Parts: sequence; structure tokens; C-alpha cells
Amino acid sequence: MTLTERQARARLAKAVAEAGSQLAIARQLPLTPRAAQTAVSRALLGRQAIHGAVLAHLGLRRDPRTGVIRDDAPTSTFKFLAVQASGEAGVAAAVALVAATLGRDA
Repeated sequence: MTLTERQARARLAKAVAEAGSQLAIARQLPLTPRAAQTAVSRALLGRQAIHGAVLAHLGLRRDPRTGVIRDDAPTSTFKFLAVQASGEAGVAAAVALVAATLGRDA
């Protein structure tokens, strides 16, 4: 999935809020303390492109060819299985079907 700089900044702002401060995020970056604080601050202010170390901390990366920010994290999928059963034999069959679908013993 591709993101705009604005969307990446929003993710950073959320991470800062969850961490409690910009400094808490900066301390987790593989940069000198001053460079890390500057990178986080400037990223939030939108004065320059977000530093690669900040993007990496957010689980993002910038495509070196296009400059596009990408989030390559797998997306979540949901699968549903509905079973209707009646009687003891029907319920036992439904339990066996669900267990087989989930790869478990009934």
C-alpha cells in the first residue's frame, strides 16, 4: 500500500502520542540523539521529507526510485464459516466440520 507524506506524518503523530513524547520515539531511532530529535520534529512539522530511519521505525519505507512511501505489511483478512445444525448428530457433524476446517481434532 502506498502512503502520502501526510499519511505517514499522521502515523508518526499517533506513534508519538502512544509513546508519550517525541523524545521517546527519537530514542528508538538508530541516529545520534540530536539527529533523531531533529528528524522526528521536522517530520511532524512537515518541513522536509520524512527521514528513512523514522519511516523504518513506523514500518514504512521510501521507494528509492519513485520516492513513494510504502507500507508492505501484510493486510488482515477475515474468513467466516457459518454452520447450521440440529439434533445431536447434526451438531457432532458441524463440530467435526469446523475442526477439520481449522485443522484441529474435534
